[in-house]
Amino acid sequence: MEVRDSFGSRTPSPAGRPSHLAREVRWCSVRRSPPEHQPPGQPARVGYARCSTDEQDGTIQTGQLLALGVSADRIYIDRGFSGTTCRNRGGLYQTLATVWDGNIFTVTKFDRFARNMADANDILTGLSGRGVLFGLGASVYDWNDPFGRLFLQTLAMVAEYEANLGHLRTREGMAQAKKNGKLKGKQPKLPEPARRSIRRRHAGGEVSLADLATEYSVGRSTIHRIIHGPADGHT
Repeated sequence: MEVRDSFGSRTPSPAGRPSHLAREVRWCSVRRSPPEHQPPGQPARVGYARCSTDEQDGTIQTGQLLALGVSADRIYIDRGFSGTTCRNRGGLYQTLATVWDGNIFTVTKFDRFARNMADANDILTGLSGRGVLFGLGASVYDWNDPFGRLFLQTLAMVAEYEANLGHLRTREGMAQAKKNGKLKGKQPKLPEPARRSIRRRHAGGEVSLADLATEYSVGRSTIHRIIHGPADGHT
């Protein structure tokens, strides 16, 4: 079974492609003809999966997508991304570039797709303009349908809320631990899985230092120390 995976490889991009998400979506908005093997009149599903860390296994998501009728060669995976931004997610860009009019862009859970309301709105609007439906598990939604749009907007809002709440709880937990004397010295701004992902992606030439700083909401100096510091150092 072959599944497309952006892990450890750089996704090609057209010359001069801007980094802003809206322009990424426009780049993926070229209408394509369906492949010859696609049965006429039958909507094709293209699957997308995301793992937050390099260590997480996408097997469960892949199996669920296969069960929904997605072909193995039309499943794309991003590893090491939190989902709070769509920048530099090669697997997502590949999925957007693969779908065409009448296809169903399919994910197993909404937060695997996006945890940011603005990004979700941009991508769903672009997909709808190309005649692409959005599949959430076995259910299929049309962005042009008032109920479908309301439902997906609500899911995007909840996904962003949960991401922000998780960040808040982490900060509160660290503050309480420090108050109780359980945290001593300078603590790392990012967990070790995130630091490993940053080093791997930068070494592979997948993303710039500035984009990594934006993605993880830290300063460029922090990213620089993670990349150039000792592998087990705290930053």
